Amino acid sequence: MTTPNKTIYPFAEMFEVDTDGTTAVEVWKIPAGTAITMVLMRIGVAGAGAGGSVIVGDNDDDNGFILAGLFCGGTVGTIFGDAITERGDYLNATGGAAATSTHAGKWKVYTDATKSIYIDCDTDMTTEATVQVFIFGYRYYS
Repeated sequence: MTTPNKTIYPFAEMFEVDTDGTTAVEVWKIPAGTAITMVLMRIGVAGAGAGGSVIVGDNDDDNGFILAGLFCGGTVGTIFGDAITERGDYLNATGGAAATSTHAGKWKVYTDATKSIYIDCDTDMTTEATVQVFIFGYRYYS
């Protein structure tokens, strides 16, 4: 009989973040030994101005978690990332909009603490949006 090498802990974190025009905003520095299973983004305060879509990703893929959520004129409370077609390549086994509800998701694993999760807006808005980013997954400790 063998014993486990590590204990794995589930987590669910929520971050409230304001967009900053077209400048990417760091949401969370990802700890070493983290497996992210789901990322959701909710409109807290809808932005105002022309355009205004927000993506969620990391240092390597700016929309790896959520492809885009429309925040100008969007309805407060709208959630993005809950439909598999809204998920980026990290969480969608088929890679983006080609997915259907029958495609399984996947996880993104970070073995070291060198990456962060970012939101990035595609336009400068006259009133910036506020979003809540929900991050779900597991942590294991080395």
